[in-house]
Amino acid sequence: MKEPTSGHAPRALLLALVAALALAVAACDEPRSSPRPSASLLDVEFTPRPTSTADLTGEPTDAPTFVSLPVGWDGAFCAFFADAVVAQELVIDIERALEDGVVRDARGLARELREATADATTLLTDLPDWDPGQQASLEVAALIDLGSRAGDAYGTYFADGSRQALRRARTLRREISKATPQANETLAELESLGIACEGLALQLEEF
Repeated sequence: MKEPTSGHAPRALLLALVAALALAVAACDEPRSSPRPSASLLDVEFTPRPTSTADLTGEPTDAPTFVSLPVGWDGAFCAFFADAVVAQELVIDIERALEDGVVRDARGLARELREATADATTLLTDLPDWDPGQQASLEVAALIDLGSRAGDAYGTYFADGSRQALRRARTLRREISKATPQANETLAELESLGIACEGLALQLEEF
């Protein structure tokens, strides 16, 4: 008759405990979800605000310049200035036509000059007040006035052949020529403030 195998049960129990412990350790080593970067490693996009303070080197930083315009000023000025550009070209072309002996063309150009300057004078009344643009407006308006008077003098000459009227027209034309460079300098200053007319440079033809 065999003796009871009392030592087998504790040994089997021990082996079972060891196996369970091994499974638990393996389970702890496996990741439960996909790894994520910590908050400190995430890339965050932002737009820094412009500043006018000095940087660490002591140099002032660049800051945007904003110009406050009265409502409609730029549109009214560009319409007025477009007529001034046309008037300037007509003042030049009238004399060229006379030099070429094309009196009929010169007469037509003089009529167009009177129309352009009259339109510009009307548009000028619609220009709102704005101190930074006042000087440019005044100088261009002075050229328009000279062009208008020259157009009238040319008209008188073509109507009755008055040589005195032709001399007056040419004198006014010379005054326009002398005043144009200064007007262009003032217009360049206006352009530096950000004023621009679409398809039209802020410059008058010099002659």
